[in-house]
This record gives sequence, structure tokens and C-alpha cells, in this order.
Amino acid sequence: MTKKQTIKTTWEIRTYDVWGNAKDGYEVNDSLVIARDYPLELEVKVYNEGTPREFVSAYPTDKQIREALDCKPRIKIESDGDDLSIYVRHAPTNYPLGEMFCTSHESLSPIRVKASTVAS
Repeated sequence: MTKKQTIKTTWEIRTYDVWGNAKDGYEVNDSLVIARDYPLELEVKVYNEGTPREFVSAYPTDKQIREALDCKPRIKIESDGDDLSIYVRHAPTNYPLGEMFCTSHESLSPIRVKASTVAS
């Protein structure tokens, strides 16, 4: 059995000041940075394995996203965005919960570390 490969990443985590209600909808009034270099260790997955288009990718789990935004484990979340920007909302109500921006990598699909974070 082989050990799963992981990478260390850092994220800026933001929560929201939200206006509105379930009936009329929600609007994000402002966002507040709650962490600038929040560390997350992500599992690396291989796609198109064994082909010329093989690449590796990583993405936080729902559990990691909940913990980063300090959400209770039972809260059902949905997320939008891409490999570096994640926007999170409460699934049943669409209430905006927060956002996460990867600060350590140029890309997580395929994985590329930022040039400024690579040691000379």
C-alpha cells in the first residue's frame, strides 16, 4: 500500500458581513480577513494517469473548508470558484459564509508553486 501524496499550501481566509434574508436574498456588504497564511495540507490526485495528458491536482476537502471558515461539522456547504479561489455558502439557504484564496501556489491544477515562495 502506498502512502498518499500531499502538498502544503497556505490560504487567505475571509468571512462576510451579510445583509438580507432568506426571502429577499443575501448580499455581501463587506469581507473580513480572519487569516492570512492559513496552512492546509492537501491530498494530491493524479488525473489522466498513464497518458500524455497526465497531471496532478489538489483541492481542499469540505471538512478542511468548514474548519478554515469555523463552520460547524453538520453545516452543509456548497462552493464555487476554481483551484485558487473558493467561495462558500450554506447549501440549503444560499447564505454566503466566506471565501478562501490560495497564497502559496500559482496553480493547484496542475500544481505550480509561486516563484517567490521557492527557495534559491
